[in-house]
Amino acid sequence: MELQIIKDKTNPLLKRREISLKIINKGTPSRVEVKNKLAALANSKPELIVIEHLNTFFGKQEILGTASIYESDERLKQIAHQHLVARGAPKAAEGSEAPAAEAKQEAKPEAKPEAEAKAEKKEPEKK
Repeated sequence: MELQIIKDKTNPLLKRREISLKIINKGTPSRVEVKNKLAALANSKPELIVIEHLNTFFGKQEILGTASIYESDERLKQIAHQHLVARGAPKAAEGSEAPAAEAKQEAKPEAKPEAEAKAEKKEPEKK
């Protein structure tokens, strides 16, 4: 993956750097890969980078995008859209997702006995 910085603008009011970038790659890279590569080029931490847009073009092997590099974590939390921050975060390991899925499955069987109890009450009334 080859990443080129097209435009690098400092925004002192929002305390961030606004970057336009161009990526040349055979496939579409993940946002995490782009963040890590941009962090290496811009001498920043990947946690402070928010990728706002990545636009691909049909028939071309290039991607144009925009990103913001914030000065601090507090400023990132104040200004950046949370859905973009969550979208760029690395995916959780499978072990951490399994307990959440098990908790959802445990909650569903609790609702079934109540429904069965109501059905049992209605059956004697019909006889």
